[in-house]
Amino acid sequence: MNKIANFAARRSLYIAILAVIGIVIALVLSRLPADNSKNYNLTVAGASPGGLWSALGLGLDKAVNKSNSDFTITYQTSSGGLANAKLVSDNKVPLGIASDIELQSAWEGTGVFKDRPLKNLRVLFRLFTAESRFQSIHLLLNRDFADKHGIETFADIVANKIEIRVAVNRPGNMDGDLGIAILAALGAPIDEIRNWGGQVFRAATREQTNLMTDRRLDLINFGLSYNHASVRELANAVPLIMVDLTEPVAAKVASGMGGKPCAFRRDEYEFLDHDVTTICTGAVLIANQEMDEELAYMLTKAMLENLESFKSAHQQLAQVTTLHSVAEDSVAPRHPGAERALREAGMIE
Repeated sequence: MNKIANFAARRSLYIAILAVIGIVIALVLSRLPADNSKNYNLTVAGASPGGLWSALGLGLDKAVNKSNSDFTITYQTSSGGLANAKLVSDNKVPLGIASDIELQSAWEGTGVFKDRPLKNLRVLFRLFTAESRFQSIHLLLNRDFADKHGIETFADIVANKIEIRVAVNRPGNMDGDLGIAILAALGAPIDEIRNWGGQVFRAATREQTNLMTDRRLDLINFGLSYNHASVRELANAVPLIMVDLTEPVAAKVASGMGGKPCAFRRDEYEFLDHDVTTICTGAVLIANQEMDEELAYMLTKAMLENLESFKSAHQQLAQVTTLHSVAEDSVAPRHPGAERALREAGMIE
């Protein structure tokens, strides 16, 4: 009888121990991140490797990783914001970077999106504002060419139908579309330039820089950050004039395409002898409307709480990024999760 009693006691003890172990395991599992494969390794589609947008990807990874060390964001190169909008809309990538002019085209259904506006795109937060001048149109004229033809303003080129060699960015790049719109607003549609004997080239920024340096172009038209290395390289190789778009022209083109008028002061470039007006555009982080609300909330909250980590990815980001700039809206609506995080932080009402 004692053996039976002892066995029963031992059995009860084993059951109790197993129950405790089960409780401990349950508690541990309850503290593990849910759905690791879905939520904690995200790709963000950017642009070329090594540029400003790759720094944005690095900054995003720093910010979210500081909130959760299991959370990573991987930067994926692409052809730019137009491609990124399509990738996000089609759920090929969870996150994408798009400039304001690219997002406006996708959202409103213009250009390559004329047959299918991407109304399922949502904004998480702003990565940089137009006022930061990370993407600012530089319309640069060779001063020697201007002196040779007596050019004082762009209107002289139009009035005298001067045979000028002009470059804008390649097809499929909104920077090129913006450049073409600027030329038209200044009175020189690209077909007219060709009609009066001029030449218009479609080329990427690096190629434009090389052609201008070799004096095979007279005027280039590209969007770069203030004091970009390509601008400094050109200024060392060619005497430059920056064409002033004027406030009315800049405002007209910017409002139609999603940018904003901005300016360079005469003391910001050695080749300036007066302040000039141009067009700048900002950029945002976009997601599909189907993104889980908690994930969108977590990403936005991480950005707001770890803004210094984001800013550390690029010297210019450190100079211009604030909580208010992150919360600046855009043409597309915010994701509900992002809106909740911004509202909790007191950045929106």
